[in-house]
Amino acid sequence: MILLKEDIERLERLGFKGFYELRGGFRRLRNVRGHCFFLDPGAGGCLIYSSRPLGCRVYPLIYDEELGVSIDRECPIAGRLPQPWVEAALRDLEKLLRSLEREYGYKVDWKLFRSSASRLLGSSGEVPRGTSRSWSS
Repeated sequence: MILLKEDIERLERLGFKGFYELRGGFRRLRNVRGHCFFLDPGAGGCLIYSSRPLGCRVYPLIYDEELGVSIDRECPIAGRLPQPWVEAALRDLEKLLRSLEREYGYKVDWKLFRSSASRLLGSSGEVPRGTSRSWSS
């Protein structure tokens, strides 16, 4: 999971250290024994759920450079996401991608983002209320 500067700062303020690494030009959450650094194996939950990174908040919504926005079908709840959650997650994903552009120089194909987000929302093409016009038009 790629981390934003604000994610790292928030988690460090909570006292966490050593939870990220630089890999592929991005600061990413470290994995420990094949699992997220913050997974509590005993409880099976996230130790930082209320303070989790933005990328974790939008998951299982993902952005693929070739396919655009989609839902990770490997996620057990992928088929049960309520429409209001998807709409809110799209707004957060846009924020995440814009931050990646600023912080890392990551290039987003915004035309692909808009078209794939519209497909994800359904054939009505209905734009979520409060959504930035940058991807909804």
